[in-house]
Amino acid sequence: MKYLSLITWVTQLGFSILFPTCACLLLANWLQTKYGLGAWIVVVLGIFGLLTSISTTRSCVRSLIKAANAITDKKEEPPIAFNDHH
Repeated sequence: MKYLSLITWVTQLGFSILFPTCACLLLANWLQTKYGLGAWIVVVLGIFGLLTSISTTRSCVRSLIKAANAITDKKEEPPIAFNDHH
């Protein structure tokens, strides 16, 4: 069950990579056809979408690594030695 949460993180990672770029390009296409803007709007929103994808991917990877470390690391306290008790 613990590893199932990691699978959801991987799907979230894929969504974080694809969605911002696709959404910005669709918005640029709509703005270009609706208001007759030039090709510059596609370039500007395409670059913005790529930068947003990079940013969300970085934060998602950090969270994925943190979740994976929490599952695999078992931080058990070592037993108290004879000379270390109070």
